Amino acid sequence: MLMYAQDEYGCVSDEMIAEIGRRLDLNNVQVEETLAYYSMLHRKPWGKHHVQICTNVACMLKGGNELLDRAKKRLEIGHKQTTADGVFSLEEVECIGACTGAPAMQVNYDFYENLTPLKFDRIIEDLDAGKHPTPEPVISGALHERHPSETPLISRRWGIKDSHKIDVYLMQGGYQALEKVLKEMTPEGVIEEVKKSNLRGRGGAGFPTGMKWSFVPKDSPKPKYVICNADESEPGTCKDRPLMEMDPHQLIEGMVIAGRAIHSHQGFIISAVNTGTCWISWMRRLPKRMRAGTWGRTFSGRDLISIC
Repeated sequence: MLMYAQDEYGCVSDEMIAEIGRRLDLNNVQVEETLAYYSMLHRKPWGKHHVQICTNVACMLKGGNELLDRAKKRLEIGHKQTTADGVFSLEEVECIGACTGAPAMQVNYDFYENLTPLKFDRIIEDLDAGKHPTPEPVISGALHERHPSETPLISRRWGIKDSHKIDVYLMQGGYQALEKVLKEMTPEGVIEEVKKSNLRGRGGAGFPTGMKWSFVPKDSPKPKYVICNADESEPGTCKDRPLMEMDPHQLIEGMVIAGRAIHSHQGFIISAVNTGTCWISWMRRLPKRMRAGTWGRTFSGRDLISIC
């Protein structure tokens, strides 16, 4: 909510804090504590083009610090400063989830990767002239020539035109697994199928997913939630962003199946700003498509999970 408000008005004002607190039944201090924790939220307006240059491990090794120095000289401002005309502001940031395209920077919600001094200068020149330099369509390295022995699974739709759209997802077999789960399987049957698949978590422990789902108390009256960790805040890892950029409905379908298996009716996607930029624009379109009946025609009458 704070990000949406900031996008609309340019910064988070005292009046905005009070309004958000009122809507969420929080006092102003609680909202301000959240505001202070996240560096991407700010109380004063930034420039029209907010230039964020990454200097974390991958970008640092590829010239991120030198790129930041060049930006300071070119824009004649320092870290978290704004040019006198209000056109540019500059910020040194941690990982922006573009490690495979290092050195990288983010301008507002656009990513620019594999930067050179000349490429950086041209981007700034275009922005200053009122143009919109073409950003990276997807994260660098996500699309590549398949090796003969490679069998793509979660990435099999990457590279298909408009793969992020629901119509394309449906044509490529999307939501068929969910339809089978709802029409042919019980929640317990879903968990057993996941156990047999030997699907494991992507964390360090590699814990079996089906076993984890089976631990959720079936008869507890307490609400159950499905949490998708799309934070991707570890430098050097680039998986969540391409998944959400190129195949977001796969994530939605998986969360709904998980919700069905553990009797959950609400899910949350936890996303860092660097992965959330692609997610925010897509999620703004999702309710309209769902209200249009795309899911309703297929899964009529089902009490499915709602995702926030």
